[in-house]
Amino acid sequence: MKQGKLLLMLLVISLTFISFKQMGDKPGRVSDGNNSGLQIQEVTSAKLDVNRISTFYRTNGSFNRNPVNGTAGFEWPKGSGKTARFASGIWMGCESNGDTLTAIAEYVYDYKPGYVDNAGLPQGNDDPLYRVYSITRGDTTSPDYQNWPVNQGAYVTPSGTPFFLGTQTMFYSFTDAYPHESGQTSVQSMKAVVLQTNWAYSNIGLEDIQFIEYRIINRSNSPWENTYIGIWTDDDLGGAIDDAIGCDTALGLGYTYNINDNDPVYGVAPPAVGFKLLRNPITPTGNNNDTVKYYDPPGSQNLVIKVGYKYTGISSFNTYNNGSPPPSYPENNTQTYRVLSGLWNTGASWIDPITNQPTKFPYSGDPVTGSGWVMTTGSDRRSIQTYGPFNMAPNDTQSIIVAQVIARGSSNLNSITQLRDLSVRAQEIYDQNFQAVLAVNNVSTQVPEKFTLSQNYPNPFNPTTNLEFEISELGFVTLKIYDEIGREVKTLVNEKLTPGSYETVFDGAGLSSGIYFYRISVTSGVNNFVDTKRMILLK
Repeated sequence: MKQGKLLLMLLVISLTFISFKQMGDKPGRVSDGNNSGLQIQEVTSAKLDVNRISTFYRTNGSFNRNPVNGTAGFEWPKGSGKTARFASGIWMGCESNGDTLTAIAEYVYDYKPGYVDNAGLPQGNDDPLYRVYSITRGDTTSPDYQNWPVNQGAYVTPSGTPFFLGTQTMFYSFTDAYPHESGQTSVQSMKAVVLQTNWAYSNIGLEDIQFIEYRIINRSNSPWENTYIGIWTDDDLGGAIDDAIGCDTALGLGYTYNINDNDPVYGVAPPAVGFKLLRNPITPTGNNNDTVKYYDPPGSQNLVIKVGYKYTGISSFNTYNNGSPPPSYPENNTQTYRVLSGLWNTGASWIDPITNQPTKFPYSGDPVTGSGWVMTTGSDRRSIQTYGPFNMAPNDTQSIIVAQVIARGSSNLNSITQLRDLSVRAQEIYDQNFQAVLAVNNVSTQVPEKFTLSQNYPNPFNPTTNLEFEISELGFVTLKIYDEIGREVKTLVNEKLTPGSYETVFDGAGLSSGIYFYRISVTSGVNNFVDTKRMILLK
């Protein structure tokens, strides 16, 4: 339990129910039952830890919380034992048939693994196949790769094999259609199904980013109106009571930083952590001049173009703490929907003290320059970044992609600057449809003595093999695969690369057994390099 946050737990046991009530700084916190056996809930969890961030993702809509002991689970840097986030999760709300419906993942959870069937009934909570699946690029022998849940909606390549969107890729499915347990949301469920894909890269420069996609499906028989989706977080950046929050509306970035330049856990120059919006829900406009474009799935070649639509953008960045009204902790369904829509739990609006105007973006000034509305004292804050409003017909799907980012600079405020720069980098990767990082991993920036192309491994292979090469000078690199008679099969790399060591994976699924060749060509202005090697696909 987190010191200073769990003051007292009252346990009441009767013949009909078991109830856990948190009596401290985080109202409603209960044991989530992942290992305790105290809730009837088959929640699974797994770590996304391929780069410097190591954190938990779970089939109850929660992430960044340690499922074993309920403590902070977002460790950074990996292996340091230091944590920057206590808990995060997805919130949803809409109006439907004259009712307000909400579902949250906070300290207790309204979601369980599974889906909603055609009769509108939740399924899968007691099915061990509805769990977290995690695959690592190049590993085609793991149980999760062999049992990749295509029927649940996990992404696959055109040839039907699991899609390595990142160096590590996760997938799972969950729904709010089971009885809600938070006590802060509607009794009636939204009947939402959420397909969540998480991925991260080990590439140089991307070690402090994780990507998250939520595919949200309306599986009820009624439309959702004025729908909001929010990414909620309780950030404890090292020490819990010296944090400040802010939002950069131009970047679509909500963040937490240390109010002082010396944190009791991270020490001098503590980091800043945040969520960067990359893709948000779309809504029809009826105007043919409005067009949205995206790839489905991200990283694929399937470009979707929708004319007469626009992105909703961020509708609000909200914050509250507990025990100091208002704004305070939402305690019921109405208050939760208000918080999602950018209001206080009481229904009041934020007033920007600089402009004296109502706003849904508190603390949107710049702490680095001291301009605008910024926090002046640290505390233990919760914040939520919300997208909407939009309407969803039954069986419609909306997709949201965010990047979870963390950066450390030369001071607490310079960490914000570094976080913004990293958020821009995440946006660039998204705008390039992840093609650069999908093609090749930069595994070392140490400058090699010469150009080299290594023998693939394994060899023979079925169906994937690893290719490695070294670049000693800045140059334009192509790496192509050819069949035995010289026909080009696939281009793996076709871009300018800086000096360093690289690796990529070739997937031969869909090809017949036989001899293939891979050829590298580097044009660097002064020294050019060409090499070809032989490999065998054996099925």
